[in-house]
Amino acid sequence: MTFAHQALAAALFSLVAAGAHAQAQVPSKMYAEYGYAAINLDATSGSNTIKAGPGALTGVIGYQLHPNVAVEGFLGLSLGKDEAKLNGAATGVNAKIDSSYGFFIKPGFMVSEGVELFARLGYLRTKLSFSAGGLSLSDSDTGVAYGLGANLNLTKTSYLQANWMNYYKEDGAKAQGVALAYGVRF
Repeated sequence: MTFAHQALAAALFSLVAAGAHAQAQVPSKMYAEYGYAAINLDATSGSNTIKAGPGALTGVIGYQLHPNVAVEGFLGLSLGKDEAKLNGAATGVNAKIDSSYGFFIKPGFMVSEGVELFARLGYLRTKLSFSAGGLSLSDSDTGVAYGLGANLNLTKTSYLQANWMNYYKEDGAKAQGVALAYGVRF
């Protein structure tokens, strides 16, 4: 190997090593979250109000487009049902959120080195079901969803999240609640 070849090999090695080091410094743009949401279902018609509080398992896959803006795909699946109450009285009718899926735009900003505040705005398709005495009724609808939350960084690649979301609100009916989640950047 000539001196020119050795110099070229050393230059290529230095360039590759510098690129690998720079890539190791770049924060990941992809992330995933999973958590539990305690959801309040309310439907009002005249002076009558039906309420239930089913739980849901939530999952998010996100991509950071900019340090202050991300796009997210959302999936929520039922973790149980709750008995619906009419004006506070038991009805014998169970309510649950079978599924909820959609997307969000998520603007956010760091308020300190380890804490990020964010908002979400998007669309969700939600399927609700009600059952009693072997009979079942379900309905699906799509609507605007929005929320606020905070991420607390545990490490450079993991965080805990608390959020409040309005999953659905239309024609006197609404589904909203609080959630706790664990997130990983990869």
